[in-house]
Amino acid sequence: MIVKSMTELIGNTPLLRIELPEFKKVNFHVKLESFNPTGSIKDRACISNINSALEAGKLEKSKTILDASSGNMACALAFFGKIMGFKVKVVCNTKLTDDKKNFIKYFGAELDVMGEKTIEGNQYCKQLAETPEGTEKYCFLDQLHNPSNPRASYETLGPEIHRDLPDITAVIGSMGSGGSMCGVARYFREFKKDTKIYTSQAASGTKIPGTGSFVDGEYITPFIKELMENYQDSFLVSQQQAEERTKQLAISGVYAGFQAGGVLEAAYQAIEKYQLLGDIVMIIGDAGWKNMDKLKAII
Repeated sequence: MIVKSMTELIGNTPLLRIELPEFKKVNFHVKLESFNPTGSIKDRACISNINSALEAGKLEKSKTILDASSGNMACALAFFGKIMGFKVKVVCNTKLTDDKKNFIKYFGAELDVMGEKTIEGNQYCKQLAETPEGTEKYCFLDQLHNPSNPRASYETLGPEIHRDLPDITAVIGSMGSGGSMCGVARYFREFKKDTKIYTSQAASGTKIPGTGSFVDGEYITPFIKELMENYQDSFLVSQQQAEERTKQLAISGVYAGFQAGGVLEAAYQAIEKYQLLGDIVMIIGDAGWKNMDKLKAII
């Protein structure tokens, strides 16, 4: 296969079939979003947001791409901004791993770290972009409220899963900022209503990168509000549970961070609670190499 741009490698990620010995009647699959160019599901929304801004005339070469992120979107913006010839400024919260920080800096983006929640950076970006100087300098993509974010998964991720598993029973994913799972839920609501949607979220006092802690008051985006109306259930995951399930994934060769372990734990809870059968997919958000400063704690 020959491609002319790294953007052509976004999506069409593989499904890996793994065994769950406890559930003999389940065909369990891992959607390896770590196979995207920057190792993250956020590549889909990133390029969708950029292209929408270009089409609307909001983004031009004289402007700097601006957005807030817990890490993965910031990496994607730094990477694709670099290869598309745009300056990038990202504002990340304190969940940012050292590996993601180094990735962002390597690809030349300006990085500010502030606050414990992405919404704090989002509000800062909004204020910055609305100043007289900022209006001329920045194009604020606003991933937390940009409809192009869930549209990316509605148009690509949902259809890919359905194409590969036409009789799919359930999809489980992390409820981070909500865009990806909102798009997936929207797709299946329209094209295969009997497919169940389940999500993971962090238990109280737990900070898992890419996993919202809404019981502790984390900001609920419009996408999460829509998702909450369309999923069947959401499961709280502790740090210990996420760590144990991440180690379990490694046995099958899945190199991922604790977000993925949290989704696997939610999958176990969903299968057991609802006696699920047949084809089930869990979506992992990013790759292990982006989280090694966290993963080294369980080596």
